[in-house]
Amino acid sequence: MARLELREYQTECLGIIAEYCAEVRTRAMGKALRPERDAFEVVTGRNTYHAPEMFAGAPYFCLRVPTGGGKTLIAAHAVGTIARHLGHTDQPLCLWVTPTTTIRDQTLRGLKDRSHPYSEALREALGTNVQVLTIEEAQYASKAMMSSDPIVIVTTIQSYRIDDEGNRKVYQDNGYLMDHFTDLPAWARERLKQSGNGDEGGRVSLSLANAMKLRGPVVIMDEAHNARTKVSFESLARFGPLAVLELTATPQREHDPEKERFASNVLHAVSALQLKNEGMIKLPVELESRSDWLDVLQLTIDRRKGLDAVAREFEGRSGRYIRPIAVIQAQPKSKARETHTAEVVKQKLIDENGPFKLSPDAVRIATGSIDEIGDEDLSARDCPVEYIITVDKLREGWDCPFAYVLGSIGNVATETAVEQLLGRVLRMPHAEPTGLPELDRAYAVVQSEDVIKTAKGLRDSLVERCGFDADSVADAFRVHDTSESQRPLALAAIPLVAPPRPEVLPDSVKAKVEYDAKAQVLRIHGSLSREETIAIRDAAETLQDQVAVETHWQRERAAGVAAKRLDEYADPIVVPRLAVRTGDRTMLFEPEELDEFEWDLDACAPELAEDEFDLTWRAGDRVEIGVEEGGATQIGSVEQVIVTQLALLAEGEDWSETELVRWLNVELHKGRKFLGLTAAQSAAWLRRAVAHLVGERNADMGILVRKRHALADALIPRVAQHGRQQVRKAAEMLIAGAGKSRLETSAEHALAIEEHKYAPYDTYRGAFAFKKHAFEKIGTMRHGGKEDGEEAECAKRIDDHPNVNRWIRNLEYESAGGFHLPLSPGRFFPDFICELTDGRVALVEYKGAQFAEKASELHKKAIGDLWAGQSGGRGVFAWVADKDWDELSRRLAPMAE
Repeated sequence: MARLELREYQTECLGIIAEYCAEVRTRAMGKALRPERDAFEVVTGRNTYHAPEMFAGAPYFCLRVPTGGGKTLIAAHAVGTIARHLGHTDQPLCLWVTPTTTIRDQTLRGLKDRSHPYSEALREALGTNVQVLTIEEAQYASKAMMSSDPIVIVTTIQSYRIDDEGNRKVYQDNGYLMDHFTDLPAWARERLKQSGNGDEGGRVSLSLANAMKLRGPVVIMDEAHNARTKVSFESLARFGPLAVLELTATPQREHDPEKERFASNVLHAVSALQLKNEGMIKLPVELESRSDWLDVLQLTIDRRKGLDAVAREFEGRSGRYIRPIAVIQAQPKSKARETHTAEVVKQKLIDENGPFKLSPDAVRIATGSIDEIGDEDLSARDCPVEYIITVDKLREGWDCPFAYVLGSIGNVATETAVEQLLGRVLRMPHAEPTGLPELDRAYAVVQSEDVIKTAKGLRDSLVERCGFDADSVADAFRVHDTSESQRPLALAAIPLVAPPRPEVLPDSVKAKVEYDAKAQVLRIHGSLSREETIAIRDAAETLQDQVAVETHWQRERAAGVAAKRLDEYADPIVVPRLAVRTGDRTMLFEPEELDEFEWDLDACAPELAEDEFDLTWRAGDRVEIGVEEGGATQIGSVEQVIVTQLALLAEGEDWSETELVRWLNVELHKGRKFLGLTAAQSAAWLRRAVAHLVGERNADMGILVRKRHALADALIPRVAQHGRQQVRKAAEMLIAGAGKSRLETSAEHALAIEEHKYAPYDTYRGAFAFKKHAFEKIGTMRHGGKEDGEEAECAKRIDDHPNVNRWIRNLEYESAGGFHLPLSPGRFFPDFICELTDGRVALVEYKGAQFAEKASELHKKAIGDLWAGQSGGRGVFAWVADKDWDELSRRLAPMAE
């Protein structure tokens, strides 16, 4: 199985986890009273952190990811991210908790199979020696538990709950682990005595729970909404977690400990539109209704067959195999009335004398009592399954991206039906869009007299059960009522009474369309842009055909695109980009692609002074603190687990300088940072840095290896700062015209941001009324969770400025239509883009006081100034820090005469 490349939103999730964990560590090392709460407020700007009292300082935080968002892949990468940035280790112990044994077994298979993307993700961060065990295997794995290898223990919450007498072996003496507790230092023994894990008479229990507590596990909670109870928290606390990460589509919102409701600390939320934009799920959902159950079955069959024909044509062109499957929801058995049960529906579908006459091999039942799927691979080319009949849920862990159509003769508007059934047809095959409207969306046919009411129920349940946000769910369904009984599947076709005038159609559009005179439809091959759709409309012979083209656009516009007529969209915002011109050829200015960009690391000093990198090693630190709770002072302790995690592991003493340099070099280039810097160059520089520590500062190699993450944290920013200087040097050389190339802000390479492609993942909902925002949708300005904070105030001042014609909130992702300038490393997305009345384009970046002087932020200012300076007066860059509204006003003012 090929490695799964992370989507942009998944990379964003991991980046925010890294930022939060690094902030927690910094504050914990500074003896902060509540480092996990303070860090949460810094990263999110929200003071809504709820700390379960039993966790004693360990951060408990949540990622909200909708159904189909790849939570397990994110979690597999997150283990290393948390360990690296919070624990400063790449050899952690991870306790991975799943909601059921079925999900546990499925997760285990993926993490253990070295060809699986989940396993690849673990090894990418933790190395090739990572061991994946069940909790039962861990009880007898004394060698593994004593080693310094990374370990992932996959289990269910039931296996360690302290109120479950049948599963208390994890807390009991275990002779297999005896050596793990030999010669423990006093501070470690005292720590275990306080855990309550089976201690009797002051003796430390030789239990798996205590063996795990010595290493301070990273805890992954998969779909933790069923595990947020006091008993569950107390059970987890016995393992002394380094951190607890909850991944769920439906985080707990209410916080009421008296009722055992503990709110999730949502560090970051992903929208369903992000999943759609990055090809993870099928949206929108074509929703149709019928009043008779046989009509529902017939339309479900028609939809699946129509999709199958499109899929075969698609395979012929692309080589990608898709076999659309329909999931049919039957009715449960009832003693009170006759119902259309799974058995009844199957018999009706395969009856040779009935209306459908489907092959028995193509129809399977999957209910609680009947499972005709078994372990069959539903995505295999030789699999005959085309229809799966269920009632209210499929087997947990069942996942088939080939499922496209939901046909329901049950009650589809219930929460359970949406979560278990509609969620099944949303995943995109191969997690990659096809470019065909028919294959990039899902279908639902329901038995209902009121399809509008049904759609509302579905929307509400998608929010509650599948983790959809309000913006995404508002455009999730395209509703078609029963009056459209003969509506064909052919989404890639427009009913026209006459062909468009060929002399008017551009050649690019002619290549995509074909008129079928017999059927009187214009068949479309692929997808049409807004401009191409307008060209077809303008070439239509009659008003009726022009209306048909408009109707087609409304139905086929992508989810998240504003529902407007073709001519109602705003003109695009056009922003010139930095480019390098060499003769008649130009290319975008990206530092890693320029021959002129020489890193010259010989000019970067590798020596670290004592105040930059401390050579002392501490283990077993603890700080006693007084905590104010409800006016009463309680004496508690925050144990610095992040300092002790590797203190007892027999590793690090035998590394050579070469091995340490190799590790540092891999760390330097993780995440494809510093693309213009070769590994050979950076290795030579790192070798000099380590040699200085050993030779000049008499550093012990054992301590350097144990503190290698702190060493990387000291060295990587120095390389980044040097890279910024090199970018400036390369730019200055190009500006001066050295060689045959020169740098310019080029209209030839301008980015046109179009309203129908402007797709903010979250929209502004604050109190300010903006009159000049160019597009109907406005990207969120809820930095730090504050909807009307300083950034929104900056936007309001832009909106009120007399020299601003119109503006947009720039989005932070290219896939959503955002504009960026190059950094070293990374990309810079200015906060706002403005069209001025005098014809210039202005980029505006706002910075709060706490960020304005950071080196990484000032690098953005230098690049923005460079963009404006090379624009020939056509561009303005405004760097606004700490409410300096006078500076904003000056930058946006008209040009002097």
